[in-house]
Amino acid sequence: MKPLLSRLLAVALLAGIAATAAACGSSGSGRVVAGEVRFAREVELPEGAVVTVRLLDTSLADASAVELGRDVIEDAERLPVRFRIEFDADEVADGNEYSLSAEVRRGDDLLYINDTVHTVLTRGAPRNSDVVVVSTNPFDACVEPLPGVIHSSFDDRALPEGAVLHVRLIDVTDPEAPVLVTETSKGDLDGFPIEFELPHEGVEISRHHRYEMEAEVVDGGTVLYHIPREEWRRKWLPHCPGKDLQLVNDVFPADEFPEE
Repeated sequence: MKPLLSRLLAVALLAGIAATAAACGSSGSGRVVAGEVRFAREVELPEGAVVTVRLLDTSLADASAVELGRDVIEDAERLPVRFRIEFDADEVADGNEYSLSAEVRRGDDLLYINDTVHTVLTRGAPRNSDVVVVSTNPFDACVEPLPGVIHSSFDDRALPEGAVLHVRLIDVTDPEAPVLVTETSKGDLDGFPIEFELPHEGVEISRHHRYEMEAEVVDGGTVLYHIPREEWRRKWLPHCPGKDLQLVNDVFPADEFPEE
């Protein structure tokens, strides 16, 4: 019995060693690149959005990149979102260049994509890296203050000391649930025209939405000038206002033009 038991133990020991070696070999050849796909700010994604991140061999400038691995995040709800790409380390050469690419799609529509190179793994690049993406929609976000001018056809009237201009940009795409986009106030008014700038950080402007600009000049609790009619407040914004486009509107004396 003892010789047989010894042989069985030896077989079991060899099998264990072989399994361990196989496991070590598998873990040794497989590696992971991880990080986050980021936009300039946190942003909610539309229902059904898919984030795809690829690890590419981009060593040859005049040849197509070779994909080493990818991570596909289905039904992503927002950016940033984490990714994890598994790849075969045996396919990586120290002298080659590797980079990450990312895109966000909804069906056939490309929503976000990276426009800068994010290298990893070799040539002094980090093992892991975030990927910064930009919007393919130029109407997605303003990056400069939104300039505007308020005029009045009744500018012969002097503004009292202490008068303040209030301006609000409202998204009225859903008339049942208007959304305040951005607002500002300005004092020390010399008279008309009045130039102003609306804060821009995080402001989303879409050519598919409808906007109204509310503006009023008040003295204490009294409204002196305003925009009384809805059609006079309506704005069409083909892109974020800037040097080539200003928000311009007239205001009217509240005592002669009461709000309808």
